Amino acid sequence: MTGNANGGGNFTDYTYERLERDIREKLNMLVSGFVDGKLIYILEFPFQCDSFVSNLRNQLNRRFPNGDITGQYLRSANFDYKDYIKCKDLKVVFCLPKIELKKYKDNIVRGFYEFLMEVAPND
Repeated sequence: MTGNANGGGNFTDYTYERLERDIREKLNMLVSGFVDGKLIYILEFPFQCDSFVSNLRNQLNRRFPNGDITGQYLRSANFDYKDYIKCKDLKVVFCLPKIELKKYKDNIVRGFYEFLMEVAPND
């Protein structure tokens, strides 16, 4: 796998109703990444992070400009690192040390790799 890890994920069958419920629940997101079965990182941030919610809301607005439609869903509401990387409450739960992370540089999109190198431990 080359250049694929982007700190992202998706929600299937998403609706405005589900978005509002997720905001109210004050969820924390845990995002992890693996390359060939090797855990590379685990990041945590509050679901309510403005840029993260804005990204999901924008996708819902494109799919449902007039609000939810019974029986219809946004099949894949997706996100990547750019949607939460500036969240003030972002926590690095785990990241490979820099020396190991370098081995996976070709498997991680450039901007996200640069972020991981900034937060990765030295040993």
